[in-house]
Amino acid sequence: MFVSMCLASTRNMLIPRLIQLRVLQPRFLVPIAYSTHSKDCPANKRKVCPGAGGLKKKGAKGGKGGKGGVKGGGVCEGIRRGAVHDSADGGDRKSTSGLLRAIKPGKVRMGLIPEEWFLFFKPMTGVTGPYIFMIVLGNYLVSKEKFIMEHEYYLGLSIGVVLYLVITRFGDLVGKTLDKGVDAIAYEFHRLRQEDLDLQKKIVEAAKLAKWRAEGQKELMDAKKENIAMQLEAVYRERLNMVYQTVRGRMEYHVRKHKIYNRIHQRWMVQWILAEVKKAITPELKKKAIASAIEELNSIAAKMKK
Repeated sequence: MFVSMCLASTRNMLIPRLIQLRVLQPRFLVPIAYSTHSKDCPANKRKVCPGAGGLKKKGAKGGKGGKGGVKGGGVCEGIRRGAVHDSADGGDRKSTSGLLRAIKPGKVRMGLIPEEWFLFFKPMTGVTGPYIFMIVLGNYLVSKEKFIMEHEYYLGLSIGVVLYLVITRFGDLVGKTLDKGVDAIAYEFHRLRQEDLDLQKKIVEAAKLAKWRAEGQKELMDAKKENIAMQLEAVYRERLNMVYQTVRGRMEYHVRKHKIYNRIHQRWMVQWILAEVKKAITPELKKKAIASAIEELNSIAAKMKK
């Protein structure tokens, strides 16, 4: 009876809190109990979560800066700060957005009763208080016939025993198998995401390289402009030298031509003068000239003898 009652109450409490987590296979939905507290959970009325594994000491100051209370955190603290998920590279990464799935469920006693319920009774009734409360409550419900033990009770009791045996015997094996499948799928997603990130990084690096090359193209264009300017200057000087040599050759040609003309004119003038002089000399004039020359030679010879 008590086990059936606990199963029914636990079922009524957990069913509204189930979150259907889709694990890639369209027909394979794994319901995961989101480890949180209900609105009327006593843990929400306390400054320190009972799931932290201890209670706040008397006289200790709480709050963010206080040294009292329990260090660390339980389920509530893990949910408030954000659950930690295992990454594909073996490390842990912290997520802080959206609904987070706890890696492991909260601690329970007797297979289904949350640890927080026992910690709630501990400061008021001690360690045995929760067990006494369950016995008294069960006795009251059965004795007052508030809880009717019909055939469904024994069916539920049998199912509970079978489930307990299955969970204790094969729970770890099934959990590890499912975790391996989930890890493989998560790793595949992470691998695809990492490949996409690597591809995007390569694209970014290629864009940076293209940008750097574009900046180099600007410098290259400046160098080409300077090279073209130097080539134009060289061609200009070459053509200027060619013009200079051409003009100089023409000037030298005209100078040589003028000298040749003068030489030819001089030669013609000398020839003309000689021809005219020869024409002007008569035979009588030749005789007189010869006679005067002989006399001068004789006079010179006489002077030399003296």
